[in-house]
Amino acid sequence: MIGLIILIVAIVVVLAVTPFVLDEKGYVLISFNNTTIEGTIVSFCIMAVITAVVLYLTYKLIRYLLSIYHNTKHGFFARSQERKQAAIEQALWSTINDDYEHVEQALSGNSVPDKFEDIRLALLAKAALANNQTDKALERLFEISPEHQLKVAKLWLASGDSSAIESQMRISAEAKKATALELKLYAEVLVQQQHFSALEDFLPRLLRKKVLTDAQWTQLFSAYFNALDADKLSEKYKQLPKKLQAHAHTAYLMQMAQAGQLAVIESDLIKMVKHNEQHLELANILSKATAADAAKLQISIQERLKKDDSNNSLLLALACLANAKGDYDLAARIFDKALNSENKKQFSEQAVLSYKNSAQAEKALVLYQ
Repeated sequence: MIGLIILIVAIVVVLAVTPFVLDEKGYVLISFNNTTIEGTIVSFCIMAVITAVVLYLTYKLIRYLLSIYHNTKHGFFARSQERKQAAIEQALWSTINDDYEHVEQALSGNSVPDKFEDIRLALLAKAALANNQTDKALERLFEISPEHQLKVAKLWLASGDSSAIESQMRISAEAKKATALELKLYAEVLVQQQHFSALEDFLPRLLRKKVLTDAQWTQLFSAYFNALDADKLSEKYKQLPKKLQAHAHTAYLMQMAQAGQLAVIESDLIKMVKHNEQHLELANILSKATAADAAKLQISIQERLKKDDSNNSLLLALACLANAKGDYDLAARIFDKALNSENKKQFSEQAVLSYKNSAQAEKALVLYQ
């Protein structure tokens, strides 16, 4: 625009100077349709300059007004975006600190940038689950866009209803490049939905991919065996391939102990008594026992304790076995010796059981506190 105005001014200057150079007055005649403009070159130049100045000032005024508009609009939207960004950031920090009340406050009444909307819904669902509001959490989860559903698989599992993502999880888990997390989550979904036939078909792939730790295998099989009838536990365990049986062994023994079938697994437990590194695991298994008919196991533990009476893990195992047999006095005496700050949390329930049933309510109360 500035260049055009300069060009016009240059032309006008040339026209204005020319009559004086040529010593001629000079006239300008412009005719358009029925309109005719006539005058001297000097008057025409003066009008042209005035017109150019007016156009220039008009141009500057329009630019100024447009800049005010853009700055105002930009400032308004910038502040709006800042508020939205601050809301999601505050919610994330609150989630990190497990402050789900503030998560609700930060997100319920505020919008967030569009790209964070699914994250907002996920955080609200997590907050609802933390507050035991399962229905509200499911409502939020269903609002999350389909392409992000698998990213909140853990929340679906925590809600107790992962059926909505099972088909998507199956597709991702069956892919050649499935990640370890996708394989783990799909196994958890199958367990939760009690689709055990599909789980049994999927277990060999989990084994080949080596994606689960020993603790995770135990957790998986614990959930699997826990959903089975007690009379089917041994049958299902024996149907597993030997490599899978090795990973399922601890979970199987725990579930059998909980089902009151110590007699069936007594020989396996006696083998564990012979290995020091398995004593704590033995105590954990026996802590699940609800009834006991395992005299040989008790004798085996007591014989081993004669050689090592300070073996705390074996003492705990014997105490839990005594509880299962109903010998609460013996169990209480052993817990008096074996219970300490390191194992108190894990075995406090068994200790309370022995104290309550041996007329030592004050000791049980201390453990409750």
